[in-house]
Order: sequence, then structure tokens, then C-alpha cells
Amino acid sequence: MPAAKKFWGRDERRCTKRCCKASCLIVSSLLVLCVGVLIVFGMPIFVSHEIKLTFEVYNGSASYDTWVLPKEPVYMTYFVFNVTNPDDVLNGERPNVQEVGPFTYLELRPRQNISFMPDNGTVKWVQPKTYVLDEGKSLGNDNDIELCTINFPIMFLGALLEPAIQKLSILPEFVRIVLDIPKILNALSGEDAIICKSAKEIIWGLYDPVFGRIQSLLKQEGLNIQKYIPMLVKPLEKEAAEFISSSLLKAAALIPEGGVISLQQNGTDDGTWATFTGTKDMSLINTIDLWQNRRLLSWWKSHSCNMINGTDGTQFKPNVKKSDKLFAFTTELCRSIYLIYNQTIHVKGIELYRFTAPPKLFDNGTNYGFLKGFCAPHCWPSGTQDVSVCNGGLPVMMSSPHFLYADPVYRENVTGMNPNFERHATLVDIEPHTGLMLQGNKRLQLNVRVSNVSFLPGGYNLRECFLPLFYGNESAIVSDTDAARLRHSMLKPLFIAGIVQWSLISLGTFVFIITLTYNIRRYLDENEVRTFVELCILAYPSLSVWSYLRGIVHSSLDE
Repeated sequence: MPAAKKFWGRDERRCTKRCCKASCLIVSSLLVLCVGVLIVFGMPIFVSHEIKLTFEVYNGSASYDTWVLPKEPVYMTYFVFNVTNPDDVLNGERPNVQEVGPFTYLELRPRQNISFMPDNGTVKWVQPKTYVLDEGKSLGNDNDIELCTINFPIMFLGALLEPAIQKLSILPEFVRIVLDIPKILNALSGEDAIICKSAKEIIWGLYDPVFGRIQSLLKQEGLNIQKYIPMLVKPLEKEAAEFISSSLLKAAALIPEGGVISLQQNGTDDGTWATFTGTKDMSLINTIDLWQNRRLLSWWKSHSCNMINGTDGTQFKPNVKKSDKLFAFTTELCRSIYLIYNQTIHVKGIELYRFTAPPKLFDNGTNYGFLKGFCAPHCWPSGTQDVSVCNGGLPVMMSSPHFLYADPVYRENVTGMNPNFERHATLVDIEPHTGLMLQGNKRLQLNVRVSNVSFLPGGYNLRECFLPLFYGNESAIVSDTDAARLRHSMLKPLFIAGIVQWSLISLGTFVFIITLTYNIRRYLDENEVRTFVELCILAYPSLSVWSYLRGIVHSSLDE
């Protein structure tokens, strides 16, 4: 009998009822398999379409009202560091600090002045933030709890005035005699290096009548020196006059009307943002196009460090992967940062990817050269970010709370630091399909560079260090209602579709293999079956399905 005729069996058996049933089973199994494969490739397209319809930003979209005024409460919780050994500090000893708190404020953050630019698919907005004390979540009333800390206004003024004072001797005599800078220094000489004020004053603004009185003097003296600059011939004298004038005017600008010097702003915004709406490209949703009408900063030493990358941190691109680096621009640090995957967690029945700021974020470039550009204007040991360049020259440093991940030198100069990852790291928990942040904790510590100031009385000998004043934890979590809505409207259908697609693929593959095996066994003799199976294994050694097929056939033949 010819080989072809023998393989297919006798002619009279070709169209028997059993053969037709086998053919139908094979065709049906392939159809089921194809449907499962179509779901595999079609479901991501469907999900992307639904995400776009739900989350793209335009007036009237499903999420527009929430985008304008977030429904989930956002809290800013502060912990203030109380200096427990002020007398020792004045004699040059290490400050010992004790964390006191929490002081928790409800953060109101509506987007305002919204303007859409359809040509490039962006929207401009500002977001003023107002903070209201939630006494029930706090240690007590922030106005009633007194704490001691360094006199940071004096440190600020000292950082601006000390270099200027040192250059006074360069000015010619006819300029020095008309200046009234000694009057300013005498007014400041009554200040103490350590002050004890309420938590509210330390966080939101410190009032001192002295500052109110010298504000006009600083401005007046700065403008007076400017009048004499054209009269100066020597380049060194002109340079010194310009520097002194600039320093005095900066110091004047530091003191608002009323003499209140504040570290945190309440009721103000942090600039004008322009972000992509997702209408043209959903992968760019919430990505920053412009901040303060610019795409590049000017504070840092390299082009890459000056780039404004990422989003504002509230939402990222859809389909977030564990291998992604998520970029966000933060005005507190005056720079963009990035987050890396840490672990998978579950919050309110939803699987989330936890991303965190890496330990090398505040490296000074010693270990990671690409971060060297952030080492401005001074290069301090790794672990802090000098933000004096974007804060008028004030000696302010940002870090993770308790100097987490920082060089040990910071904790060696201040006792009372106990860094802990869970309590002090920045953590962002993201639903990967949508890119939404459903839980987050942004934690940053504000530190002041302490140094001796010549116009302080008493011959104080302050130890130079970076003293933490307080740290904040800006936190939010999705509500039970919104979590349930997300589960039922998007995640549950995705889960069901996943079960269906793999069930269909498994069923189709199983029926196809069984039917094919049965027919091969029926129409070929034992030696031909074994030869056929071995050829398949040789042709497709990497496919486990053939190994499975060989086992089934051999078991059947051995029965």
C-alpha cells in the first residue's frame, strides 16, 4: 500500500462518522484556542481604550471633577525636633533632639486658573495649598506646645549678611561712613542662638518685631550702596559693593511685611504647571510639559540635572511595569527625582506596586557620577540636597527623615536620629493598569546649616552641623468607595477575562492534543506512531507540548 494511502487509512474509512467527529473536534479545539489567543491580544487594547475614556483630562470627562478637586483627603503631618540641651549647644556640644508630634493638617489643594491648550494636548493650572489643623489626629494644638530649636531666622540672615560684612572693609571710606549697617547689627545683637517657640511658629512662621524693624533698614542700605557703585573705579571695590547691595536686598526680601519669617507656606501655590491631558497620547498623561513656563531649570550644574522630568507624582502612565523608573518633579527639592519598584502589596483588595526613592537619590556624585550636577552651590557629604540655590541663598538642606540613607557624619553631629525605612522612606503605591497612585507617603526633612554668626552676643561657640527642624509626611489613601468602584468596573472584568482566556487556551490545546493522539493511534501501527512522535520531538525539542504528547502516546501503546 502506498505510504500516503497507508497514513490516512483505507479509502473506505476516510469519511466514516468517527472520522468526521474527530475532524470536528480538531477544528473546534482550534477555534477555541484562537478565541483565547484573540482575548489575550484584544484585552489590552480594550483596557487601554477604557482607561483613556476614564482618565484623560478635559472638561466633562469622567475624572475631570476629581482632577480639579481631589475627593480623597490629603494630610500633611509634621514632626518637630525639640533641642533638649540648649545650654550645651551654646557651648559647642552636639545638639540632642527629640521628635515631637504628630501635628496633622488637612491639605486642601484645588486646581485653579485652568486653561486647555488643544494644539499640543496640555492644560495649564496652579494649585494653591491650604492647611487646616486636625487636632484629633495631632498631639495637641500646635499653638500650645512649646519647643526649642536653633534661631533659624538668625542663621538665615547670618548666611546672607556675614559674607557682606566681611567685604565692607574693601569699600572706600567715603562709602562706609554713609552706611548704617552697624545699626542693623546692633538690632540683631539682642537675639539668642536658641529660641523656644510654639510648634505652629516653627512650622508656619516665626514672628519677631526686630525683623520687622530691620527690614526697611536692609532695603534702604542695599539701595544706598547701589547709588555709589557708578562712582567706584576699582573693579574689586565695585564687585564688593554689588555683592553687599545684593546680600542686603536678599535679606530684606527674606523678611515679609510684619516680620514673620516662615519655612512653610500656607495658602500659596508653587507655580504654574502645564501637563499633558492624555487626549493625544495616553502614555504622557500628567507628564509635565512646562513648569513656570520653562522646560529646563537653571540651578544645577548639568543639562540632565536641570531637566524637568516626569509627573507631579499623583498619576503615572498606564501599564506600569516593575522594571520602570517613575520620574516626578518636586518643588520642595527644586528638581526631578525617580522611584524604583520595591514590592507588591495589597490595599483594600487591590494589587499595587510599591515604588520608593532609591538610597542613592541624594548621592553627591561620589558613587554615581550622573548625580554630580546636583552638587551645587556646595558639595556636602551624600544624603542631603542643598536647596539654597533655589531659596535665595538661605542655608536650607533637604533630606529623608532622620537622615535615612545619609552619610553617617550627619548623625554623628546630632544625636537623637533613628532612621527607619517603613517610617521615613518615601513610598508610592500604584495600581499598575491605570498608573494611579492609590496610597502614598512623601517624606522630607528640612535642615538648617548651623554656623557661628558674628553679631550674636555672648561669645557663643556653636558646633557646625546640619540641624533638623522638622520633617513632613504628605499622605493619602484611596477611599473604600473609590477602591470598590475600581475593583468592580475595571479590575474584576480584567480578572474574569484572564481566567476565561487561559481556560479557553488550555481547553483548546487539551482537546486538540487528545483528538490528534487518538487518531494517530487509530490509523498508524505502533512502530509508525513511535517514529512519528520521535520526529516531532526532534523537530520541536523546546516545546513541552510534544513531550507531553509523547508521554500520552507511549502510555496508550503500552496498555
